[in-house]
Amino acid sequence: MKTTIFLSASALALSSFGAQAETLRLLTWGGYAPENVIEMFEAETGHTVEVTKSNNEEMIAKLRATNGGGFDLAQPSQDRIAGPQIEFGIYKPLDLSKIDASQFIPSMLEATKANTTVDGEVYGVPHVWGTSGLVLNTAMAG
Repeated sequence: MKTTIFLSASALALSSFGAQAETLRLLTWGGYAPENVIEMFEAETGHTVEVTKSNNEEMIAKLRATNGGGFDLAQPSQDRIAGPQIEFGIYKPLDLSKIDASQFIPSMLEATKANTTVDGEVYGVPHVWGTSGLVLNTAMAG
C-alpha cells in the first residue's frame, strides 16, 4: 500500500544511502511528516524515522556544517534547492528511476524538476504543494 509521496521520497533516500540503513533521518518543516504517515512508513519498511524539524535557512546551515551529511532526506522549499546546491554542494541528486511519477500531478512534477535541476541532475520533487486560490466578491470589487 502506498501511503503518500513521502514514502516515495523516503524509500528513494533509503535506497540512495543504503537499504541496510535502519533509521531514516529526515530534516523537514513541522507538519510535513505527519505522525500517522511516519507510522505507516515504519510498518511498511521496518525502518524507523527520526525527524528533525527546521526551516529553510536552518536546514541549509545544518547541511553546510556537516558538508551535506547527518540526514538522509531534507525537505527545504523548492526555491532553496538549486541556489544552495550551486553555492555549497549540500544535496545529492535524486535517482528518478526509483520514483513512481504516477503519484504526482505531472505539471507540478515537471515544474519542480525544472526548478531544482543543477548541471543536469534533479534535486527535488514536490511533496507538500497545492494551488493557492484567490476569491473576491465582485459586488465589492470593480
